[in-house]
Amino acid sequence: MAIQTCRDRVEALRAAPEHPQPSSITGPELSGEEKVPRERCASILIQRCPACFGGVKFGRDFDKGGDIHVATDGNFHHRHRRSAGDSPHFYNPSYFLSKAQVDGIGHRISRSRKSAPKLYISPVPNEAIDLCENSYEAADGKKQKAAMDSFDDTGLMALICRHDIPLFFANIDSPGEQQKYSVALIDHLFSLLPQSATVITLYDVGCVLSRSLNQYDILPNSIIERLRFATTAMHAYGHEWACQLAYNPRMTVGLGLSDGEGTERLWSRFVRLIGIQRSSSVRTYMFF
Repeated sequence: MAIQTCRDRVEALRAAPEHPQPSSITGPELSGEEKVPRERCASILIQRCPACFGGVKFGRDFDKGGDIHVATDGNFHHRHRRSAGDSPHFYNPSYFLSKAQVDGIGHRISRSRKSAPKLYISPVPNEAIDLCENSYEAADGKKQKAAMDSFDDTGLMALICRHDIPLFFANIDSPGEQQKYSVALIDHLFSLLPQSATVITLYDVGCVLSRSLNQYDILPNSIIERLRFATTAMHAYGHEWACQLAYNPRMTVGLGLSDGEGTERLWSRFVRLIGIQRSSSVRTYMFF
């Protein structure tokens, strides 16, 4: 809080006249003048990664790298046994999205897919994206990766910044890695960003998710216009060549050294929690 207060005071002074009168400044605000509004990220994001979210200027073009790089991925080793049950409420998780929030996005996806897809000129032929979709398990939301009879939560979906700092998680409670988890995390992130912030999301099947969001009214246009996708660096070479030309982070202008593989490094750090979390209560599971 002290750092945040100092930052607010510095910005208020920057907004002051070039030669203010000695009595015209009282504390962090200008007396007699309207305080200049500045777009800021939510404090929860600034606390988790000041380097990514502590800025005050947003709206950078995607050709210049955009404002924020994030990566998302699912892991089906972090399961929770149904027989472990739950415990009394003792903790309000700040990292986990609620089941209602994720399911709400799932219902929105189901409703939108009942209508005809919008006309969308993709940078990659649909045939190439179809081949990418068929070759990756992450793109198949119906493929069972865990036994639903034994587990009520079959995995985790994570959203991290480019510095490998976890931002939010979503519990996976379906047999496969459905799009609702990644979309829910992205939607929640944008609700905490300024109206002009641009985001590049790296995902194993970013090409498939990008096509879905552009063909159907899943997210509002105000978000779609400020959102771009890329595949992760390691998985990019399993995609079709036409897809790599548009979505490979090593061929995308502005992405620099962002590889999107920070989620793999995160899962590596979390590996010792797998056994503990499977037999703990649901609330203790989220507390870890």
